[in-house]
Amino acid sequence: MGLFEIVLAGCIHAGRQQKKQHHRADAELPTTGAVITRFAAAATFLAVTILVLDTAGERYERQLATNAVAATRQ
Repeated sequence: MGLFEIVLAGCIHAGRQQKKQHHRADAELPTTGAVITRFAAAATFLAVTILVLDTAGERYERQLATNAVAATRQ
């Protein structure tokens, strides 16, 4: 069983080495436009998330207030 495990590990290691991309020093860095686009997308996502959570919080507060009034009438 030990020999089989060694051969299997060697095959897996060889496959990973072929798939791995080596980092080159002359590789292009993201352009300024790409960085700005990513930042804008992240800011938009954050703003929409805050808006949704704020709306849900307001609805929850209204529901609590309605339930409190109904409980006092009983």
